[in-house]
Amino acid sequence: MERTLHRQLKQRYGSDVGGQVEVAVGPYRVDAVDPDGRLIEIQAAPLGLLKRKLAHLLPTREIGVVKPVVVSRRLIRRLDPEGIDLSKRRSPKRGTLIDVFEELVGLAHLFPDPNLTIELLAVEVDEIRVDCRRRPGYSVVDRVLKSVLSTVSLKVADDLWSLLPTDLPDRFTSQELARRISRPIHFAQRVTYCLRKCGSTRMVAKVGNSRVYERASHPDPICRS
Repeated sequence: MERTLHRQLKQRYGSDVGGQVEVAVGPYRVDAVDPDGRLIEIQAAPLGLLKRKLAHLLPTREIGVVKPVVVSRRLIRRLDPEGIDLSKRRSPKRGTLIDVFEELVGLAHLFPDPNLTIELLAVEVDEIRVDCRRRPGYSVVDRVLKSVLSTVSLKVADDLWSLLPTDLPDRFTSQELARRISRPIHFAQRVTYCLRKCGSTRMVAKVGNSRVYERASHPDPICRS
């Protein structure tokens, strides 16, 4: 079942600006087409699920992938999805746009591409929860967009650096990156994988078991090594 957040963003990029929603393009159905004819895919689910559709359409069509990243949420508890609100509280859990690296690995073999733009939205949502007997004791039945706090467009390989600390040294390891972004090493390795795959970094040395990466001066937009 389509969630409200998905429908709101389809309208935001399609019908609300003079475009269309739910359009058949060859064997696929895309979420929206903007007034300039650009195909729009709204992807709250993992980005990797789009790889087959993108691989088929990118050679001939310009595509914008809109990825909402929940950075703030209000939790609303109900007995049923359409029932009255029993309680409301602000979630202490906060997200950040850097979280998207967890999913970008699924599209690393396609990004960058001249026809592809990934637009990240930092969003605030209401999350509707209904009690259930299964752990964790509730089910998320809907998410409703309250506001878009910021946006970042990823078009070329160098755009990935806008998600990372500006004081990162010219040369770094995954371990050092993990410390700088306060994330586990496995997450930092996903970041370095994405940077290397798109040509934004290159491995220049190895110290023990650690690879040393250096920011590429002129990232190759078609690098897939």
